[in-house]
Amino acid sequence: MKRVMVRHVSCVASATAVDGYSSGGLTIDKISDDVLLCIFDAYRRESEGRDSTWPWHVLVHICRKWRNLVFGRPGHLNLRLVCKSKTDMKRALDIWPALPIVIDAGFDDDTDEDDIADALEDRDRIVGISLWGLTQAEAKKCLRVMQQPFPVLTSLDLEVEYPMVAHVNTDPFLGGSIPRLKMLSLTGCHFSALPTLLSSASELVDLRFGDFLVTGREHISPEAMATCLSSLTRLQSLSINFRWRTNYPTGPPPSTLTVLPALINLSLEGPHGYLEDLLTRIDTPVLEDGNVEFDDIPNFDSPQIPQFIHRTGMFNFPSGIDVDIHKVVSFELLSSIDPAKRFSISFPGSDARTDSLTEVGLIEQLCTRCPPLLSHIEQLQLGGDVEYCYKWPLSAPWMKNFQPFTAVQILHLSGPVIMPDVSRALGVLSEERTTGVLPVLHTLVLSWPWEVVAEAARLVEPFIVARKHSEHPVALKCRPWEEDWSEWDSSDAE
Repeated sequence: MKRVMVRHVSCVASATAVDGYSSGGLTIDKISDDVLLCIFDAYRRESEGRDSTWPWHVLVHICRKWRNLVFGRPGHLNLRLVCKSKTDMKRALDIWPALPIVIDAGFDDDTDEDDIADALEDRDRIVGISLWGLTQAEAKKCLRVMQQPFPVLTSLDLEVEYPMVAHVNTDPFLGGSIPRLKMLSLTGCHFSALPTLLSSASELVDLRFGDFLVTGREHISPEAMATCLSSLTRLQSLSINFRWRTNYPTGPPPSTLTVLPALINLSLEGPHGYLEDLLTRIDTPVLEDGNVEFDDIPNFDSPQIPQFIHRTGMFNFPSGIDVDIHKVVSFELLSSIDPAKRFSISFPGSDARTDSLTEVGLIEQLCTRCPPLLSHIEQLQLGGDVEYCYKWPLSAPWMKNFQPFTAVQILHLSGPVIMPDVSRALGVLSEERTTGVLPVLHTLVLSWPWEVVAEAARLVEPFIVARKHSEHPVALKCRPWEEDWSEWDSSDAE
C-alpha cells in the first residue's frame, strides 16, 4: 500500500495539474487532509536523502490546497531549505517561509568562498552542513566560522579534496558538543581529540570517516576508537577507510568488548593489523551487512575475524560463501537467517602485492585455518575474472580445501581456470573416495564461459557416475551466469 501511495504522489507531483486534478474519478478536494499527509509523509520517507532533505517543492507547486497543507505541518514533514551560500539563503527566505536551513556547497574555480563561509554564521537555524571539494585554505576558512555551537545541527558532511588534509582543533569546533547530530561524515578532515567530540554525540546514527590516518598526530588507536564508539548506543552505520596502506601491529586482546547494540551496517578498509585489532574489541549483535576490505593480507592464523563474525546473530552460522577473484580476492558469507544479508572479506590480488603467495594459496589458508566458520556452509561458489584466473597454477589442492565444507549441498563453479581445474580434481577421485568429498553435495553447477562448460562436464563425469548409486547422488547442471545460484535448492536437482 505504501509503494502505491508513493507512486501516486510521484505521478501527481510531476503533473502540471491545478485544483480539480482527478485520478480514477477521485478528486484532490475529496481526499481528506489526514490521508494526504500520510501520502506526503510516505513520499518523504521514500525520497529522503542522508541529510534528511527531500523534494517537497514539487508538492507545493501542484495546488493551493497542497501548498497550505505542506506549509501547515513543516515539522511533521521535515521541511528544509537547501542553500549553497549566504546570497542563496537570502533569496530562498524571500520566497519560502523561515524553515530550517541545510548548507550544501561544492567548491570549484567559480565558488565565492566568503559567500559560503558567511552562510555558516546563521548557526541557530542550520540543521545540516555539506561542504565538498574543499582545499586546505577553504577548509580553514569555513572551519574558523564553525567554532561556536550549532544547537540544531543534525547532519555534518565535510570532504577535503584528495590528497590534501585539513587539521581541526576539536575543543572549540562546534562548541565542543554535538548533542543533536545524527549523521557525521569526515573525509580528509582529522581531529586531534575526536573522542571528546564524539562523547557528546548521543543521537548519532550514521558515522563515516574517509581518508583516515593510521599514523601521525591525529591517529586514533583501535583501543581508543573502540572507547569512542562505546557511547554511541544508537549508531546504526559505521564506515572507516584509511588513506595510506601501511603495516600496523596488532595489540593485545581486550578484557571487555564494546557493544554496539544498534549497528546494522559496517564497512572497514585499511591495514589488517588495525582492522583485526578493532574487530576484536567490538561486538555487533544485530549486524545485517558487513564489509571488511584489507589493504594487505590478513592473518589467517588469528581468530579475531571468525570470532567477530560468530558474535553476530546474522552470520554466526553462514549458509553460503561466494569466493571471487578479480582485482581483489573476496569471500562473501550469506546469512542463514536471510540470504540477502552478506558479510564480505576481501584483500588484494597478486598483481597488487609484492609477495609470491597466489590466490590459490590464500584460499587454501582460509579453508584449512577457519574450519568452524565453514562447517555450516550449504552453498559454495568459486569463480573469478579471466585476466586474473589465467595466472593461477593448475592442480590446486582442491580436495584438501573442500574438507571443512561437510554441509555443502550446492557447488557452483565458473571461470576458465577454476571450473575445469576443480572438475578435473573431482573426476580423478577413486570411486571409494567420492563420498568422502563434499559428502552431502546434491547439485554441481557449471557456468561461464560456455566454451569451457562442455570440457568441465566431461572431466567431472566420473565423479557424477560414481555418486549416482550412493546415498547422495549429484545432479550436474549448466546455468546462465546471470542466474542467482543462492536461490537453488534440492527441488531443482534432477
